[in-house]
Amino acid sequence: MPRQDKVNRFEALMSGLNERGVVNHKFLLSNKQIQANNELNDPLVDELLYGGAKGGGKTVFGCIWAFKECVQIAKDFNLKPRKYPIVVGFMGRKQGVDFNNTTLNTWKTFIPENCYEIKKQEKLIVVNKTVSILYGGMDDTATVKKFNSAEYGFYFIDQAEETVEGDIAMLRGTRRLKINGKELNYKGLLTANPATCWLKDAFIDNPQQGNRFIQALPTDNPFLPLSYVPQLKKAFKYRPELLRAYIQGSWDDLDTANIVIPMRNVKLNVCNNQYDLTVQYRITVADIADVGKDETVIYDFHNTKIVTQEIYSYKNTMETCGRLQAHAKKNDSNMIAVDKIGIGKGVYDRLCEIFENDPRMTIYGFDSRVKADDEITYGNRKAEAWFYAAELFAERRCDIPNDPVLLKQLSGVPFRFKSRGKIWLLEKDKLRLVLNGSPDRAEAYVMGLWALKHATPYKKPDAYMRESEDDYEFTPDTC
Repeated sequence: MPRQDKVNRFEALMSGLNERGVVNHKFLLSNKQIQANNELNDPLVDELLYGGAKGGGKTVFGCIWAFKECVQIAKDFNLKPRKYPIVVGFMGRKQGVDFNNTTLNTWKTFIPENCYEIKKQEKLIVVNKTVSILYGGMDDTATVKKFNSAEYGFYFIDQAEETVEGDIAMLRGTRRLKINGKELNYKGLLTANPATCWLKDAFIDNPQQGNRFIQALPTDNPFLPLSYVPQLKKAFKYRPELLRAYIQGSWDDLDTANIVIPMRNVKLNVCNNQYDLTVQYRITVADIADVGKDETVIYDFHNTKIVTQEIYSYKNTMETCGRLQAHAKKNDSNMIAVDKIGIGKGVYDRLCEIFENDPRMTIYGFDSRVKADDEITYGNRKAEAWFYAAELFAERRCDIPNDPVLLKQLSGVPFRFKSRGKIWLLEKDKLRLVLNGSPDRAEAYVMGLWALKHATPYKKPDAYMRESEDDYEFTPDTC
């Protein structure tokens, strides 16, 4: 149950029509959400930034507010149900797919389903059969083109830190809708998490005329589970700036706020001899490339140290199997870890066959898609493994070569929050654009750190492990 000292009932203008007549709705909002609504009712406010920490209830408020605006407009102008309802506003995010997967799902969860209809082809939400909202992404050319001639009364942009100011400038120019020759109360609502972007200057440091900012913190949201803030503290215990951002709503020192492993932590672990050098674990790890520019990366580990590597473009899976066996023999590895998604599955399956009856070798298949062990915090195993790696880097428990490509990849992977506050990494196709390629070396190292959790301590191998250590040439890593 929500904490009652932080809850108010939001009932104004929430009546609507359906085929059975009048329907009244009552929404429970936090006191901070009520404050945001009051700011938007202020005639001197044109645009509100409702932004701050994670879990502040920003998206929920945005959906309820947009619904309220539709009901208000219909009431003010005595609009009746019609075949082609007037488009009175826009709801969106920078990426259309993100809006559909997050914001639109929030709308479906909180807005009574008997009061609206979603027309997917037209990208319209029709409210009470009287007015409608255009929705979508600002990456959609067709949607953006409509802004040139569109006339709206309001807009709601979720996760506005993803936008540039030019995106919002287009929307500002659409607030000119008139109904029956009368102007509307033109408003814009932006929700955002702290980030180094144009919003900080426009709404916080040097607010423009008509702009207001309200901070949203998880402590202001009585609807969050009690475990939410402790989970954030656990996930970001090594990143105090992120704790300040996502719990305290700080907009300062956020140049790397959405990066899993900041470059400063990566550099602390280059040629790092600050930890116990006693070799307790020896494993061989491979991230397998498909046809194209991706790399197949093979790393041999002594504890978390990369001692040898082999990196090459696509080769057939059987040759890669042979190379992995040779690496394992030369490194005295008792585990081979392979990414078993895509082409890597063939390598994994073949290695399982080869070592099926050998108790001295473990074949570990890493599947980034499966549920995380900590599924409350992370969306999948991949995000969990990267944040585990980030913790090791922050504690200087890694040892990597001074490889500029590896350093860039390790420090260039962003994360994001999706529905229910879970942490995910940027999708692979988008990550390629950010890094100008696939982070194969970084993924191999992160996979190796995760595999070490499942490895058994190193023991001196039997003679068979040394039979053909000269079959392939490897590149030692020196600092």
